[in-house]
Amino acid sequence: MRWFWLLLLGLVFWAGAKSPCIVSDFYGLSWLGDPGLRHIELSRWLTTNGDSCSTDQLVGIWNNLPMWAGVADSAELRQKILYYYARAAEREKK
Repeated sequence: MRWFWLLLLGLVFWAGAKSPCIVSDFYGLSWLGDPGLRHIELSRWLTTNGDSCSTDQLVGIWNNLPMWAGVADSAELRQKILYYYARAAEREKK
């Protein structure tokens, strides 16, 4: 019974952990060959990790997006970056 509680406690901590903002992971997705798939994966990465990024990290992504995304660069990706930048700026003010 004790193992059950330890496992349950571990799952609670794991589920509550935020995924980190590792910009090199975003860059790694830019090497996908198909632009459609690249756009989908970059968008998914932003949705998953955008809230844990700092303003500096998001500025770095913004500035490098034309090189990294190529033809997959879009208004949708830019809008997500701006959205998470505004949230990060509010978070960093506190």
